[in-house]
Amino acid sequence: MNALFRILKAFAEAVFPGRCLNCGTFMRPNPQAPDERLGDTIELTFRQSMNRFLCPDCLMDFQPVQSPLCSQCGTVFSALDAEDHLCEHCIRAPRHFHQARAAGIYEGALRRLIQGFKFHGKIHLARPFGLLMLHALYSSYAQNDSTAPCIVVPVPLHAARHRNRGFNQAFLLAEQLIALNRLHSVPGRFALETSRDMLLRCRSTHPQTGLNKDRRKTNIAGAFKVRTPENASGKHILLVDDVYTTGATVDECASVFIRAGAARVDVLTLARA
Repeated sequence: MNALFRILKAFAEAVFPGRCLNCGTFMRPNPQAPDERLGDTIELTFRQSMNRFLCPDCLMDFQPVQSPLCSQCGTVFSALDAEDHLCEHCIRAPRHFHQARAAGIYEGALRRLIQGFKFHGKIHLARPFGLLMLHALYSSYAQNDSTAPCIVVPVPLHAARHRNRGFNQAFLLAEQLIALNRLHSVPGRFALETSRDMLLRCRSTHPQTGLNKDRRKTNIAGAFKVRTPENASGKHILLVDDVYTTGATVDECASVFIRAGAARVDVLTLARA
């Protein structure tokens, strides 16, 4: 059966070549196994992990998140010669999380891929997305860093939206991040564990898309609770989500963890607006 499946798949790829998920260009089938190595740069990691899904031109359409940026929320500054520092918003209204980092800017090919993953069921993208997030994670903490997180918690969906979509994209990303970390981390580094149900979404909210910063904050207030505060007490939590826009959702999540006794909460997303 497996041999027949491979033959049929090869025939289908020859007759109906795949299309670039960004621009729609027909692409030659790539017979090689997925490349799950971490590149020297995050741009190289993107090209290695996405070459089965994007044409050569679109592989270059990726903008990484890089310094200078806000040392807390991760906002990217335009001045190339500046150092990381707090942005005006984080000075005026500090966040409950300690720092937020992301792999890439939510534009171009990455934006189209995330939309396909989130809204069109292309969940096979979770694996290469996890590799991008792992690169961003490793770039954020030094080896054997005592401040590195220990528990990975995906931002939950409300049960009704989960049923409608069929999956929680944040959970799929967290799951792949954990699995790939086991493959890549050196002994003693990033001993991560995941807790899918530690954080609950206790009420349904309107989608955050299209809301301004103030309405996002109001919309999400009181939407989360920690199921097992005793498991969060004294721990360093890493919240995982797909896109950081204003930070209202992850900051609300961080606030309930801090109230539950967590020592520190950081945020890692695949992209940021």
